[in-house]
Amino acid sequence: MAKLEYAPHGRTYVTSDTHFGQANANTLFDRPYSDAFSMNTALIEHCNEVMGEDDLLYHLGDFVGELPDNRTRVRVAEEVRSQLNVGRIILIRGNHDSTKRKYTRIFDEVHDILAPRGWRKGDHRIVFCHYPLRSWQGNRSGSLHLYGHTHGRLEELGRSCDVGVDCWNQKPVEL
Repeated sequence: MAKLEYAPHGRTYVTSDTHFGQANANTLFDRPYSDAFSMNTALIEHCNEVMGEDDLLYHLGDFVGELPDNRTRVRVAEEVRSQLNVGRIILIRGNHDSTKRKYTRIFDEVHDILAPRGWRKGDHRIVFCHYPLRSWQGNRSGSLHLYGHTHGRLEELGRSCDVGVDCWNQKPVEL
């Protein structure tokens, strides 16, 4: 049984749907930036404002956005990762994240879904998934479900929460 991983000497954050590099993300998601470059710059700055080298980030998918090919996805992800001042990133793969080995090596861990125990240092589970679930493991016994994908356009249910940047002032939120 997996235990929830916390940053040992720092803080633990969650976010989703940064869509780094995606030219039309600003229009699609009503973001206040003029182009992909200004969006990338601002999102990196927002991340670095709250996170540090001792911290851990669970990124729940779509780290990069809809880009023309895997080579571009890898290049953009590498460029962004090199500018983020967070110690570790655990990626929960989203629909725009590549399955290629070069891409997944950018992150400390990569999962399609992750459901570790240990929320609030107890035995409750957190189910991390890019997609919102209407029923999840332990949902009737205190578990929490964190997701992205919907950019704040889906009503949250029970102990579920959209942790996408579009719901949290373009910043990761502390777990």
